[in-house]
Amino acid sequence: MLSYEEILERALLVAAEELLLEDAAETIGEEPLRDERDGEPVEVREVQTLADAGFMGAENGIVLRLTDGREYTLTLKQYR
Repeated sequence: MLSYEEILERALLVAAEELLLEDAAETIGEEPLRDERDGEPVEVREVQTLADAGFMGAENGIVLRLTDGREYTLTLKQYR
């Protein structure tokens, strides 16, 4: 049986894979993120779990890799 963190991690992974940053920016009334090199809209290029991306440790979360080369991690931590 999967833990809460594992289920939430998988849900984040699925949601992030479907994420369109240009549409999200439009929804909140902002300009889309633009690549400084070519001016193209920045989108999510790849999404992985922290474990699959090679992060060591027991934390659950995901890595977002964007088309402009930036990378972000989202980590799940239970606080209550």
